[in-house]
Amino acid sequence: MKRKMAMALAAVLVAGSLPVTASAATFTDINEVSWASSTIQAVSDKGLINGYEDGTFRAKNNVTYSEAMVMVYNLMSKTGNLKTSATNTLSIYQSVLNTYKIPTWSQSTVAYGLSAQILMAADLPKFTTNGVSNPATRQDVAVMFGRALSEKYDIYAGTGVNYNDVWRISDEAMPYVDLLTRLGIVTGDDSGNFNPTANITRAEMAVMMNKTYDLLSNELANTGEITEIVNHDGDYYDVDVKMDNGERNRLTLSDDNISVYNKDGSRELPISSLSKGDRVSLVFDGLVITKIYLLDEEASAQEKYDAVGYIYSLKDGYLNLESENTGETTKYKINTNCTYYLDGKKTTESAIKDVIDDNSDKYVYAGLYTETKNEKVDGKRQDVLYANAVYVTVKDEYTQTGEVTDFTSTTVSYKASGSNARKSADFASDCEFYIGDKKSSAKDLEEMAESGTVYVKVTVNSKGKATKVVMTEDKFTDNTASSTYTVKGFNKDRIIVSRGGTSTTYEFGSTSDITFYIWEGKWNEVSFKGAESFYDGDDDEDDYDTMYARMNFDKSGKITAIYMAKDGDRENAFGEAEETERKGTVEYIKDGKLKFKTSSTEYTLQSKYDEDSLEIGGAPTSSLTVLTRMANCDDVTLYAEIKADGNNKITDIEARLTAAEGKMIEYNGKDTSDSDKKNTLTLETSDGSQFKLKTVSNPKTDSDDYDAEDLQTTGYRGSSVELEFNNDGEISKIIVTDSSYNSGTKRVKGTASLDGSKIKIDGKSYSWDSKTYITSSSFTYSTKDMFERMLQDKDIEVYVEATISDSNKVERINARVESAEGEFVEYDSGSVVIETDSRKWSFNTVSKNTLLKNCGLDDEKDFEKKEGKNVTLEFNSDGLVEEF
Repeated sequence: MKRKMAMALAAVLVAGSLPVTASAATFTDINEVSWASSTIQAVSDKGLINGYEDGTFRAKNNVTYSEAMVMVYNLMSKTGNLKTSATNTLSIYQSVLNTYKIPTWSQSTVAYGLSAQILMAADLPKFTTNGVSNPATRQDVAVMFGRALSEKYDIYAGTGVNYNDVWRISDEAMPYVDLLTRLGIVTGDDSGNFNPTANITRAEMAVMMNKTYDLLSNELANTGEITEIVNHDGDYYDVDVKMDNGERNRLTLSDDNISVYNKDGSRELPISSLSKGDRVSLVFDGLVITKIYLLDEEASAQEKYDAVGYIYSLKDGYLNLESENTGETTKYKINTNCTYYLDGKKTTESAIKDVIDDNSDKYVYAGLYTETKNEKVDGKRQDVLYANAVYVTVKDEYTQTGEVTDFTSTTVSYKASGSNARKSADFASDCEFYIGDKKSSAKDLEEMAESGTVYVKVTVNSKGKATKVVMTEDKFTDNTASSTYTVKGFNKDRIIVSRGGTSTTYEFGSTSDITFYIWEGKWNEVSFKGAESFYDGDDDEDDYDTMYARMNFDKSGKITAIYMAKDGDRENAFGEAEETERKGTVEYIKDGKLKFKTSSTEYTLQSKYDEDSLEIGGAPTSSLTVLTRMANCDDVTLYAEIKADGNNKITDIEARLTAAEGKMIEYNGKDTSDSDKKNTLTLETSDGSQFKLKTVSNPKTDSDDYDAEDLQTTGYRGSSVELEFNNDGEISKIIVTDSSYNSGTKRVKGTASLDGSKIKIDGKSYSWDSKTYITSSSFTYSTKDMFERMLQDKDIEVYVEATISDSNKVERINARVESAEGEFVEYDSGSVVIETDSRKWSFNTVSKNTLLKNCGLDDEKDFEKKEGKNVTLEFNSDGLVEEF
């Protein structure tokens, strides 16, 4: 029968405190508490408790604070767990006990409680009121028992307590209620309540006392280490646990009969979260284990699986996985006997597909066990990646690292680690920003990003918004980086390596899958034992200070080979010395030393470089003289990427301009006949320096009044210009800031309409040029005929900015729709289609998620509900539909 009370506690009556002569066999009233009758008999048989002289047990009577402390004392004494240093301490506390009118018969045990820190001085006012003993509450008794057991068992924060009335449990009692729950000593009532402030009864005390006695007398330690775990296709698991008292528990577990929790009990975990070597706490109900708490941090997915990432698609026998490390997508063929798990529980491929379909607004995260088979594909033999097991969970967020390519107050863009995949994310309104471990602002990170090469770790929520951005000057370690590491630990199970101040542990699974090499003047293939001996060293040989290693990974990120070399051999073994890599904007080059704006270190330049070691992108020639002039010129911004040896001497340098201004002495475009001058611009800066720079084949301008071809004319020579550059250091944009050609510019803007064969802008009519050029962010139509039809449509309002020639003709138009209404036809891949009286029109929209949110819709399918309805489209300042 289920227990009806929230907490089961066992009571022992001390001889002399109350009459105790009746035995369990003759208790006349225990049928009143049938749920506890067998336990009452058990504690009586153990000599822990007796009844009253009239043959009753009086199970429903309350227990006072003094009685409860006496019971705790006798329980600890019976099981050999008294603190001898805390006994015989009555004389120390006699005065305070008298002050709070503690009954004489219980004073020696209460004094023990104070000395052993089972009681605190603040507890004593609860014991009596006006000399009358008070009944104890359930949570206060739990505190007494929990403090007494804390010498043997771990106390945690108690945030895992999940009774329905948890809010009523005091903060002080919470950790102890948690402990007793984990040990199986307390449980909730039939309604899942703990009832913390209700009084404890003798029957409840009997049950708790019995369980605690069995726990202590049988020395059932509740903590230990998993020494082996065998997964039987997710149906059940065989787990061996070596307990801290030396005993071993062989457990057969399944997700149906056991609950696994993280350390504080705040989150339930699948059994698959457990790994060999984990520290665990076992919860006993008598001798039966009912719960397991994982005391270690969960093993990271990257340590547990061959490949981890986000499922891009699962269909036609293949799974496409976007790597958590690199952002690149890898295709895996589904093995015929592939098994699937959802949150650790075995399921089917069909169920996983349903999960993917039902969570289009979230991230379906997966860990894969894989293998590579060499087989014929289209008549040719090649390696094929197979997925043998797929472990799936749905996440609201994902995290990725990379090198920052752009950072603004609203967006971060980066190149994902280990690949060329480009990513970007807008910041959520509550996004947190960090530089290393220090909380910072978006402005701080923006300034840091502008100073040179930096790296980020970005956490993105289900709406594609960044909720946390961490920026550093060093790379975040990833599983696929082909780099040289310092070895911190090495054995048959794992290798621990460090790079850039970050340590990473790689679990092997099996060393038979890895090829080991050691450097002994050349690379020699050895067994694992040979590599281990090489790492451990020989006492008869010279000691080494540092061991270095490089690792090869397969496409799934699993180690396939390890190369190890001792310090002193690094350069010969790996073809490199210990080098520093640094990128950023150069502040100056003086006396042969280069300094970056964001670093206090000065790096020494060599007196001469070969053509492979010094490159100035965007300049037809690369020389130290040109580099130095660029670095020290106030009118140009020089960016550089260097490698330096241990003495900060630059071995390689790649540089390029990122901004410049001055007078344009000469510009020659793509059609220039002189091949040496083709696509070059000569710039003179305010200090008199002249730099010959490369341009793209057709650089942009910021005006419709002139283009790259115009800039080649003599009229523009000597003009003041500002230059913008691409990532190769080539001029991508030329902005004329001071030229007679700008003085005659005529621009008009306003709402547009048709006036016969002319276009009317802001109330004034203009003729069309024979080659009027039309652009728009609102739509993709670019012909004059389609644009005229739009201007004729009374349901569409168009705003334009136009360039007018000297003959009063419209040369260029940049149009933006301000409003439109009609019958909703469909939403399709970033565009909305409506039908007016004249025709169907397609307009560009903001992102799908933003449009859904603005329209109050939950899913893209909800757009279908709008079909056939009259709608008014609202456009933002960029001319994109943002709501309807």
